[in-house]
Amino acid sequence: MIADESRERNVHPPVRFHKGVIGSVNVSSVWEKPSERGTKLLVLFVNEGQAPRCDVLGEDLGTRVRLHMEHASFVAKKGKSLYIPLPEMSADPEDERPQVRNVLLVCLGNGPCLDEIRGRAAESVRRARGMKIDELTFVLPEDPDERTSRAIAEGAVLGGYVFEKYLTRNGDERPQPVREVAVFRGNDGGIATGVVFAESQIFARDLVNEPGNSVTPVTMAENADATAREFGLECCIWDESRLARERMNGLLAVGGGSAVPPRFVHLIYRPAAGESGKTAPKIVIVGKGLTYDSGGLNIKTGDFMRTMKGDKTGACDVLGVMRGVAKLAPAVEVHGIFGAAENMPDGGAFRPDDIIRARNGKTIEIDNTDAEGRVTLADSLSYASELSPDAIIDIATLTGGCAVALGNYRAGLFSVDDALAREIEQAAERAGERLWRLPMDDEKLRDAIKSPVADVLNSGARYGSAICAAMFLQSFVGEGIPWAHLDIAGVDMYKEEFGVYGKGASAWGVRLCLEFILGRAAAEGNAVA
Repeated sequence: MIADESRERNVHPPVRFHKGVIGSVNVSSVWEKPSERGTKLLVLFVNEGQAPRCDVLGEDLGTRVRLHMEHASFVAKKGKSLYIPLPEMSADPEDERPQVRNVLLVCLGNGPCLDEIRGRAAESVRRARGMKIDELTFVLPEDPDERTSRAIAEGAVLGGYVFEKYLTRNGDERPQPVREVAVFRGNDGGIATGVVFAESQIFARDLVNEPGNSVTPVTMAENADATAREFGLECCIWDESRLARERMNGLLAVGGGSAVPPRFVHLIYRPAAGESGKTAPKIVIVGKGLTYDSGGLNIKTGDFMRTMKGDKTGACDVLGVMRGVAKLAPAVEVHGIFGAAENMPDGGAFRPDDIIRARNGKTIEIDNTDAEGRVTLADSLSYASELSPDAIIDIATLTGGCAVALGNYRAGLFSVDDALAREIEQAAERAGERLWRLPMDDEKLRDAIKSPVADVLNSGARYGSAICAAMFLQSFVGEGIPWAHLDIAGVDMYKEEFGVYGKGASAWGVRLCLEFILGRAAAEGNAVA
């Protein structure tokens, strides 16, 4: 562990929010036919226009399923499903032969689509939970390969997640959690990887869902330290004294109005030395870590303050990614960085018209204190550039303008490096985390962040605000370093369930980053250390 001599002794115990959630759904591969093994809920995935795999059901069960389909005039079409409750196959109470209690037919499209499989698996688990069924078995139209098994496992674990920590209901009132998920003839390696991907995202979801009175900049740092200790990562945490010495003036300014001081966190995963002697690629993931954003002196209206606990999603994603990287052990050196602060309006808060000198020496004129995340990221990106990485990816709930442009189901991708952008787009497609690349070549928009009294203005034009914000961040990335910015303001919180996402925090970007890192490892010819 890397310890900082200036770090204050924490008076609060480390907060481990993931306990009782991570690993709550056990996913495994089975080779016995459902008719031989039995299951409380058999989920049969069916391709459009085709029949379910009656070859694995056995004669009696296959006949029952076929008769129910005929009775319901059921034809397999994408998005449709059919629930089939089955009576006891034997009236003898002493008959202990395995039985299938319920069947759920789930229809897919014409061909294999990993994201559809992932989403339908999550929906099936949520449906089972609502039926108080704690165990189920998936059967796919064809025996799943590594990628399909991974998608099933991701969907099953993500679909089983709920955030109910603060509900005081009786046990009978709580939904029945799904504990066991079996994949018929699944690929063990794919399942294991999928579970890691999903658990990493859940880890981040839990942190994001925690309210601002529970997760502060200090407890964010404590969670980083606890994660590092649990998974063998290097960890460096800077308190406000060290931040001042390190010229992290943007982070200090944003956190100046809060009773809780800011923190800067740097986590490091180093792969084991390879036999080839080649230097491992170095990737830096940077997250925005506003544990709460009131807007500061440019205070938000009440409605826009709701869900601002989600303004720390980028930093929580960093912790989720680092957890996943430690378990997957890719042959890539990965650095996770974030500044944690709370943007509040007291006498110490930064003001419009203030001029702040960031870590790299560039000056920032403050136009709007509610454009605070980019000010903290200026210091983090400057620091990340000093590491001379092969790529930097930052994740931030940065602008409402991105949500206006792309809606609530697609994040914004910004980069001037075409090769890196394509690599991220491919990783997003594999992960099923949708995004869209927006341009950064409009010089008129770049003029909007010019200041007559400083190097750059923190708030640009209203129209094209997401692009202006990305251009601002670019000013703090070292020259020649491949960099990409992910604006997740529209996709960080959801009011309803869909696909793999439940109500509340999405932790969008964790699986994308893990896919990107594994892709880099594979490109180097050595997937794991």
